[in-house]
Amino acid sequence: MIECIIINNIKDQFVPKKKHFNDWINAINYNGKGEIAIKITTTDEMRKFNKLYKNIDKVSDTLAFPSENLMCEERTILGDIAMCAEKINEESILYNKREIERWAHLTIHSMLHILGYNHDSDTKRKEMENIETSILKEFNILNPYEI
Repeated sequence: MIECIIINNIKDQFVPKKKHFNDWINAINYNGKGEIAIKITTTDEMRKFNKLYKNIDKVSDTLAFPSENLMCEERTILGDIAMCAEKINEESILYNKREIERWAHLTIHSMLHILGYNHDSDTKRKEMENIETSILKEFNILNPYEI
């Protein structure tokens, strides 16, 4: 089981409830007790994170920061995820998805990065997308990669 800590001061944008984040994250196959922190950001905060950690001047929808699997009170601290509410909600319109569907997809996608998955090659990308779509299907969400 993974405990999800949500840090959210955003009031003017749609952000899912903590229960949604917990449900999505705990649908991922993880053995043991873990903890993840999710920071809901403004566009300005996300731009600063990108400048600081990736040396790029842009707003992205999410950033994943895996930890070194630190232990704290019998839980593994898995890492942190930054999610830009405005960008994610805008993308839901752009991709013709419900906001909750876009949030679910990006939460699962980011969590898989935290757990070591990546899309650096076609094989790894397909593996990651298959896991994502399989989990999303559990929530009656269609494949986000199909247009």
